[in-house]
Amino acid sequence: MTGQSILMNKPKVLFVFDNPNEKYWYDGLYMALQELGKDFDITKFNLAFSNDFVAPDEEYDFFLGWGAFNSSVDHWMTGGGKDDKKIGLCIAGNTFPPTGANNYDVLFYETKWYRPQIAFHKNIVHAFGVNTDLFFKSDIVSPIVWDYIGVGALADWKRWDKMKDKKGTRLVVGEYQKGNEEESSRIALDLIRNGITVSDMVSPFDLSNLYNWSRTLYMPSNVNGGGERAILEARSCGLNVEIEDDNPKLKEVLEWDPIPDYKWYAAQIKKGIESVL
Repeated sequence: MTGQSILMNKPKVLFVFDNPNEKYWYDGLYMALQELGKDFDITKFNLAFSNDFVAPDEEYDFFLGWGAFNSSVDHWMTGGGKDDKKIGLCIAGNTFPPTGANNYDVLFYETKWYRPQIAFHKNIVHAFGVNTDLFFKSDIVSPIVWDYIGVGALADWKRWDKMKDKKGTRLVVGEYQKGNEEESSRIALDLIRNGITVSDMVSPFDLSNLYNWSRTLYMPSNVNGGGERAILEARSCGLNVEIEDDNPKLKEVLEWDPIPDYKWYAAQIKKGIESVL
């Protein structure tokens, strides 16, 4: 059998996401999709760059979305036109309740903390992991530049004001919200006034270097503020991690051992897809 015919026999998967910062997308899910390319013919469809939300004109065996419930991805995935095709969702974030969850044939969740919210669904799979090809502790001894580093959007739910209580050199690397500049500007100015360096998003490669130049990752966000991926990436780079006591979700990922990598992530997604094909 030729390589071409093998490719033709792979199930066709359309991966649907909404990421205006796709150039910075190089995390565990990105790498998991590369790994899944061994078993599936995957096409990526970014809603952020589609004016009419029309997918590539091909037949697909499975539609896989990445987004929160009630997000643009969720609306696209459940908006009709899929006929009898199978669909799944990699649940990103937990801001919205899982309304319409039963529209999906399979749901992929990131943390066991979130699992009870979708326990009613007939087919749920735990799937998460880190790009360990990029985020790892370097063998090169680097000077510690930052005693504390924080990573995440310049948004109120991240609670960056708590960084002011930390001592030493401090850096917050966070997405500056272009659609909510008043909030991000207020947070950034407050941090700078208190001697904390602030940066907009950086490339994943630069972030890995920053981790290796830092002593501790501090993630003060509330339970709706994310931070799971940053904690796992920082831990992979050998950092200490500090969180707040009122966030059981981050406490969970702080205790994961071993840290799941993208190959495990891919294997779990593969298991979920194959369970419905």
